[in-house]
This record gives sequence, C-alpha cells and structure tokens, in this order.
Amino acid sequence: MADPKASLVQVLALASSSDPALLSRANSQLEEWEKDPNFWLVLLQIAFDTELQLPSSSTTSIQDQRDSIRILAIIRFKNGIDKFWRSRVMARVIVTIPSETKQAIRNTLFQCLREPNRTIALQASVAISRIARLDYPRDWPDLFTTLQQAMVQAHAALASLGPSPQVDQPESPENASARLLNTTVLMRAADVCSKTLKELESVRVLAGKMRMTELSRELLPVLHPIFQQYFHEVFSLGSQDDLATLSAWSNTTLRAEQVRTSHLLLKAISRLAVADIGMISQSSTSQGGHSENMAQAFFRSTPHCLQTLKDTRLAYLRLLRSLQASSTSSSISAALVTALTKHLYSFGKFFLSLVKKDNGKAAFWQGWSEVVAWYWVQAKDVTNESLSVPRDEYANHSAVIDYPPRFVVQALVLLKNSLMQWKGTRAEGGFFLTRDFAQEAADVLAGRLMRLNADDLERWQADPEEWAVGEEQENHELDIRPAAERALMVLAQYTKPVGFVGQHLWQRFESTSNLSTDHLDDILARDAIYAAVGRCRDHLSPAGEDDDRPSMDVLMGQAIATKLVPEARLGSVSSPMWVVIRRRIAWLLWEWSEQVQRESRLDVYALLVDLLEDIPEQTDVAVRLAAARSISAIADALEFDADGFEPFLPKALRNLATLAAASDLHEMESIKVCTDALSILIERMGPRIAPHADALVDLVPMLWQQEDPDCKARPSIIVFISKVLRAIEMLPATGTSGALMQKVHHMVSPIVRDSLNPKVSHLLAKDAISMLWIRALHSTPTMTQPLFELLDLAKDLVVQPDYCVEMCRVIEEISMLNPLEMLQTYGNDLLTAFGQIIADPSNPMVLAPISALDTLVQALVALPNWTEVRDMWISALQSTRLAAALVGSLLHFQDATLIATHFVALLCRIAYHCPQDSFVRLASGAWNEMAHEKYPTPASIWQPLLKFICTRFENMASTRKRRVTALGLASILDSAIVHFEQQQQQSSTNDTVQEVVACTPEMIALWSEMLAEINESRPLDTGKYVRPTSPIASMELADAFFDDDDAAADGGWLQDISPGAARAQRVAVADGTLTVAINEHVRSVLSHVQASYPGFTHVLQTMDPLIVNMFEKDLSG
Repeated sequence: MADPKASLVQVLALASSSDPALLSRANSQLEEWEKDPNFWLVLLQIAFDTELQLPSSSTTSIQDQRDSIRILAIIRFKNGIDKFWRSRVMARVIVTIPSETKQAIRNTLFQCLREPNRTIALQASVAISRIARLDYPRDWPDLFTTLQQAMVQAHAALASLGPSPQVDQPESPENASARLLNTTVLMRAADVCSKTLKELESVRVLAGKMRMTELSRELLPVLHPIFQQYFHEVFSLGSQDDLATLSAWSNTTLRAEQVRTSHLLLKAISRLAVADIGMISQSSTSQGGHSENMAQAFFRSTPHCLQTLKDTRLAYLRLLRSLQASSTSSSISAALVTALTKHLYSFGKFFLSLVKKDNGKAAFWQGWSEVVAWYWVQAKDVTNESLSVPRDEYANHSAVIDYPPRFVVQALVLLKNSLMQWKGTRAEGGFFLTRDFAQEAADVLAGRLMRLNADDLERWQADPEEWAVGEEQENHELDIRPAAERALMVLAQYTKPVGFVGQHLWQRFESTSNLSTDHLDDILARDAIYAAVGRCRDHLSPAGEDDDRPSMDVLMGQAIATKLVPEARLGSVSSPMWVVIRRRIAWLLWEWSEQVQRESRLDVYALLVDLLEDIPEQTDVAVRLAAARSISAIADALEFDADGFEPFLPKALRNLATLAAASDLHEMESIKVCTDALSILIERMGPRIAPHADALVDLVPMLWQQEDPDCKARPSIIVFISKVLRAIEMLPATGTSGALMQKVHHMVSPIVRDSLNPKVSHLLAKDAISMLWIRALHSTPTMTQPLFELLDLAKDLVVQPDYCVEMCRVIEEISMLNPLEMLQTYGNDLLTAFGQIIADPSNPMVLAPISALDTLVQALVALPNWTEVRDMWISALQSTRLAAALVGSLLHFQDATLIATHFVALLCRIAYHCPQDSFVRLASGAWNEMAHEKYPTPASIWQPLLKFICTRFENMASTRKRRVTALGLASILDSAIVHFEQQQQQSSTNDTVQEVVACTPEMIALWSEMLAEINESRPLDTGKYVRPTSPIASMELADAFFDDDDAAADGGWLQDISPGAARAQRVAVADGTLTVAINEHVRSVLSHVQASYPGFTHVLQTMDPLIVNMFEKDLSG
C-alpha cells in the first residue's frame, strides 16, 4: 500500500456500507491485511484520529462518517488483536507482530484516556485489558503506573479548577476545556483500570492471585484517598437541603459524568480491596500486624458514602417529581439518574464480593452487621412501586423508582450470605440471631416479598406456559421473589432453636384457612405462605422429640388430605384467580411428594390426574404442567402405590399425551416435563402399562416432529421412547405385539439417524444409540428391516471413541439376532474397523470390539448351519486382517495384563472353532504384517505367542475364560499337527510344528492346573452364564477387572425377561466350551500328536516323568 492509512480508511468506509457486495469485499480485504503485522497499529491510529481525512465519495455528514469509521476501526482492533498478539500460523505462514510494533500499540492505546467518544474509549479499554492479561507485568510494567499517574494528575487539576459552575453560568473557555478534559481522563483511566483488574482477577492460577495482591498493595493507598475526596466533592449535599439546592446541584456542569467517574473509581478500588491480603483476616491489621488491613480500611469508609449516595439519589428523584424539574432536560436527568443508580448498585456488588471471598471472613469484620442491617431496612421498607416493576424493566437504570428491584435483590442476597456465615451461633451476627428478627424477617419475606405481583399475573394470563417455564428458571440473584425465597430458606435453616422459623411459618400456613377465596390480595397472600412452607420443607420440624406432638411428616400428610386436596377442588364458588392456588397446591404436592399418607394417596392421585385436564376457568397450562411434575415425583417416590394408581392410569396417560402433543405447547421444557412424567409412569406401572402401548407409540412422531433446535426436550423424548419399548416387551409374544414392534422400529430408525446429525450429535447421539437402538434390538423377538439397515452407519461410528462402546453393544445384539446376514452384508466393513482398533492395544476402547467379536463367534457357532458358514467366517478373518491384528497385538502387549486376558480368550475361542489347519494358516498369515527383524520367519511367532497365552492363563479369574483358553491351546496344537500332515514336504511346515510342539511342557502345566481345578470343584453351573461375554457398559477401569462368572450376581440381569436376555443366555452355552469335557478333548489331541509327529516323544522325555504320570492320570480321570 502506497499510503496504508488512506487505503485502510477507504476499505473501512466500504465495510460500513449497507451494500452486501461491498461489505463482503471489504471484509475479505481486511481479513487479508490481518496477516500484516503493521495492520493493527494503523487501525489504532485511525480509531484515535479525531481529524480523520475521509474518502471524497461520502454522502453522509462528515462527522457521522468519521465516527462510523473510527468506531469500526477500534472494534476491528479489539476483536482481532488478542488473536494475533501472540505468533499465529495463517495459511502455513507464521504471523508475528514485532516487539517494537507492540510497544507502539501499547503507547498508542493510552490515547483512549483523552478520547471524547465513549464507544471508542470503551472498546479501547477492553483491548487494553486483553493485552494486559498477556503482557502485564513482564512486557507492560508501566501500565498501572501510567493509569495511576493519569488519575492523580487529573484529580489534582480538577481540584485546582474549583467547584463546577451551573450549566447556565459562564466559564472561561480555557477552564471549561480543562474541566472537560480532566474529567474525561479521570473517568477513562478509572474505567481502564477497572476493566483491566477484572481481566487479571479472572486468572485463577496462583501467579494471577499473587499479581492481584501486589497490585492492591500498590494502588489502594493512592486510589482510596482520591475516591474519598472526589466522592465528597461530587456529593456535597446535605440530607435536609431544599429543592432549590437540589436543582442547583443537579444542573452543575458535567454532573452525570462526575457521578459516573465516582462509580468507576469505586469499581476499580473494589476489585483491589477484594484482592488484598487483608481479606483472609478478621483483624484490622495484616501481614502479622506490620501493616494496616487496607481491605477493611476501605470497607469502613463505605457506609457513610453509601448513605450519602442513597440520600442524594432519593432527593434527586423527589426533585424530578416536583414542578421545579420542568426546566431540566429529560436526557440530562435520565443520564444522571442512570449514573446514580449504577453507583448505588456498585456498593452492593462490593459488599457481596467481600462476603463471597475467602469463606466470608468479611462477615466477621467490625461494622459488617451494621451494613447488613442497613440493607435489611431498605428491603423491609421497599414500596409497592418497586415490587410491581415489570421484570423487563429491571435493567432500566433511568427509571424514577426509590428502591430499584436489583437494589432490593442485593439486600436480600447480602442477608442470605451473611446468615450462612454466622450459622446462627456467631456473636458477630448480633441482632440477626435473635428470635425477634427471625420472626420479623419471616413475616416480611413470606408476607410481602414472596408475593406474586401485577407483572407476574399479567405475564401468566398472557402466556401461562412461558410463565411456568420462567418460574423454574428464576435467578435468585436477579429477581426479588426468588431472592426472598432463598433468604427465607437460609433463615429457617440457621435460626436457633432449630425449627423456630419453620414452626412460625406452619402457624401462618394453618391460619390461611381464614383468608378469603375470592379476594385477590388474600389469594396472593395464601400463595406466598404455601410457597414458604414448600421451600422450607426440610426446616419445619422443631428441635427435640415430643411424644405428645405429631411429627411434621404426619402434620404435612394431614394437611394434604384435609386442606390442600379440598382447596384444589374448590369450584365455581372461588375467584377465577383461584387457578393461582391450584397451581401452587400442585407444586406443593411435588415438594411434599414423600409426605403423602397411605390413606390419602388415591385422593391425591385423582386430584393430580384431574388437574392435568384442560378445564376452562379451572386449570390452565401452568396448572397442568405443575400437576405433571408432581405426578412424576409421586410416581418416583418409594411409597408409590402402582395398584392404587391403575384406575387412574388411562386418564393420566390421555391427559399427559394431550398436554404434550395435542395442546399449544411451544416451550421444549414443557414437553420435557410431560415426557419425563410419562417415562416414570411407564417404569413404575410395570406390566400394567402394556395395554396402553399402542397409544404411547402413536404419541412418538408427534413429539419428535416438533421444532427443537436446542434439543431441550429431545433427550427426554428419547428416554420416553425407550420406556415405550420396555412396555412392548411386556406384551404377550402372540397377538399384536409383532405389528406394534414393527411400527415402533420404523420410528426408531429415523430418530437414531436424526440424532446422529453432526449439528446435534453431541447432545443426542449416545442416548439415541444406547436407549433406542440397543433397547430396540434387545426387546425385539426378530430382526426387522429398519433396525438392520441402520447398520450401514456402524463402520464409521465404531472407530469414533465417542460411540465405540455403544456401537459394539449394537453389534453384540445384532450378532445374537441375525449373525449370518450381518456377516454377509456388513461383515467386511465391521471386521476391518475392528481390526483398526485392535491393532493398537493401547487404545482405551479396545475391549469393546473384543467383547463384540467374542459374542459374534459364539452366535455364529450356534447357527444350525455353522459348518457351512465356517469357511466364510475364516475367510473374513483373513481378508480383513483381523486375525493378523489379534496375533500382532498379543505379541506386542507390554502392559495391561488383565486386558490381555480378554485378547487371549478370544483368540483361543477362534482357534477352538477353526477346523483342520485353518488356525495355523491364519496365524502364520499374520507374520506378513509384522516386523521381520524381530520375527524373521513365520514359525518364529509361535513360541512367543503360545508362551504368552500360557502366562496370561495365570491372570484369569474367570472359569469361562480359563476353560476356553485350555481348549483353544489344544486346538492350536492339533491344527499344527494337521498342517504338518498336509504339508510335510515344506521345510517351513516342519519349523512351524516344531515350534508349536516345543511349547508342550507349558501347555501340559496349564492343562494340569485346569484339570485339577475341575476335579476339585463342583460341577459347573452353566445356568449362571446369562451373556456370551461380560457386559460392557463403559470403558471405566473397573470393566477390565470384571469377572464374567459373577455376571448373574447383578440383579439387573436376573430381572431381564426380554427376548434379548433369552437370546443371550442361549448363545452363552451354545458353542460347547462350557460343556465339553476338557480331559477328553486334550487326550484326543495328544493321541493325534503322538501318532503323527515323531518328535513329540522326545519333547515328553525332557519333562519330569512324575509330572507326566500325574498328568496322564488326570486325563484318564
């Protein structure tokens, strides 16, 4: 670029165009220039150039376009500089900003302190904070020194200028300019300091905390006096000043900017105080008494400032309401009210940050309880005007309200956190630990602050569903009512004696019977008390035991039967607003679900099912959703009476289905409530749900087809479908269950595919595979086309760590259903994918394919035409190199002894079922994939392989694995002899059989141990094997130690009566390894070896004759 600045200005002008083509071209050019290290400095120079030269083609006003380009430049700088501040690779080129350019950028950024445009200054302060996180203190040691110096000089200059004149009073241009400049510098420096400290305090490592502590030691002694002096200069009013004085104060030049500057100074000092070492101490000194506790010193100075600010703000609001305010500009007054309100909030934020830091040590400082008491008085005296502010207006800082809602929330949260620290026993709590305060606070919180207000009722009537969902998502640090609820809960928990507040609330609960049922104020009062006893459920019981007094559980159960149920059934005699109480009673039954007494259960069931129904002027969506949640809780309770609920089941399912799918629900959270309730009912009702399975299946597509881009409801819908599958399992095998199963499988298949969409797979895929695909396979008596065709996804999913375990379970289930068709259609792809995983024994997922293959082998052997299928299976093992992967991994195993036992068991099972010499050919073929330096000939792999198998036998605790290993070794020896018989003329064959036979002593030792174990043990109970292999639910370390002999000890499998469980038990014993006589098999093999291979006798002669004789006796036994 001939002139970089002019070229960049021209492109930035295009970037502010409304023409999409020009905008795209400009953005492309800017992204290309980002690779130039000097680009960022030029951007910054443009942003701070108040006399910027503009392109001649401008059609808007010069100042507007200049501001637009400058703002665009600083935003572009702020958004990109932290990405390029450190070296970055772009298009294979390393982009590095030179050190001298970085220094120039840092120096230029300080121009924001004099920047008149607030947007540009704000963006620059954010950029400074991000760079400081990387550069301070090593590369930018003078950052805070410069800011501190700027604040000190600006404050001194303002002090020398004297008090600010009135807006309509003349002031010399020099003084006016100096006043504006120094106010701007002080405000901008305080803002930069605050934002930078906020960024630095977010560094959680020890070095970051130490850095903040050092900064507090350095800056607090300087900034604290500046703040105090400046605050008193700005807020020089007395509490009794008349309106004329107030008007004069508010009409002072730059008054709003001065208040904002005071606010920003407070924010910066607050962060320093919280980082001070004195925070960890209750003493007024720190560092062993060698220095003042500066955090406490600043804290002690704030109450007076807070009272002054509050009085000033209230006085100014009084002024605005008076007739004398007519001459005040609305924009000026709004700016000043906003500044005052934000300043008021900043004190509350400071106190809250103190009590949340370092286990709330500040709650034990001298003067802390006075601050909490001051805030409590404000919350207690809050006006109805503040309580009725619409929630959408909470962020309107310019509203003329004496007690802004967020201020009240701060007071309640401060009370709650302080009570938690005092725990009802610490003397520092003072008045707050007395019964008088507890009773007063409970009455204020439950009587006023927890009531629904006019805005709540309006939003409820406008959209009951949205209101109900919002109630469950309320933030107790943002809204008055949730904050009051949490404060009441803490008050009830920590007030001594235990249960004092709870008993007081219970008395008020009992007295609500005297309240009117048609007067709105009484209805809202009743609702608040019900909410209070619901929230404080665990703190209602008084301390100690009294045989003459019923327990609270009994009293709550009686209240449900005699008070809540009848009130919820009040009909036309009550006000239309009684719907508020019905919804609250449904919510209270959710809170008290475990307190429902046996004799009143049927009444409660009937009530909740009725409240699910859409009855005009009786229920609405909010009531129905509350009833659905309560049904979930009551059905999930230990005392749930499934037989008692059965008469209500058809209506409950119909009402829930209508609410979930046929109504106008538009919030996914609402649908989730319904599907959760349906899922729990299906699970708890057991076989009683089976007659309704068809209707539940019809509900699935209506639920799934609803738009849910954030997947708020779909996970619960997946759970619901899995419960429906479970319900279908309970139907008789004959009749309509087959058609119903086919119908649901046609739904499961597209849902699984939808869930694997990359946009939502991280939220849905694992649940869809495990809860739907696997559950559908496990529950079906026969394979269906939709489920089988899903296997085309398996080859890609099984190699992904996120889905490997679940996909191997899918393959296990299909193996037991239809192994031959799976092998024919997808066998090549699946076995190749398995081979990729098994070839790396360090892969954390390696056990999953081993388990799936073990099941597949047994399922294939169980086929009636196994002898015809066998050649295809062996060919697949060879062509996919899976056998080579198994052998190669075993030979290279260094660690994970117990994982190796799974490999050994699988390889030996394959060997046992390989006819003739096919296994020797398979294993010898693996030599081609190995390093020939270590294994120079195919025969050289046999001794290491067989000795490794014999060694791992010692690590097997499972009788099943030990049996299959013993049988497999015998088959390997037999395969070698057959290979010798068929290929005697080849030297390699002689080498192979020689290597195998040479391991006979190790094999005989293994067989002897196995035979002794059989002779000394009871006959093997094959009935305890309910699966072909150990069930793999996850790849946690414990699974590597899982002993599949103990599988039946898991009650879950004992209770599984599904078709899948029956198939698994059949396959577990079908291949004969559990039933064949090992001694006969080994004796047969050894007879064959002795008859066919002359060198075998020589091998036996090298062994101890006594051992050989004992072994022969065991064989004949």
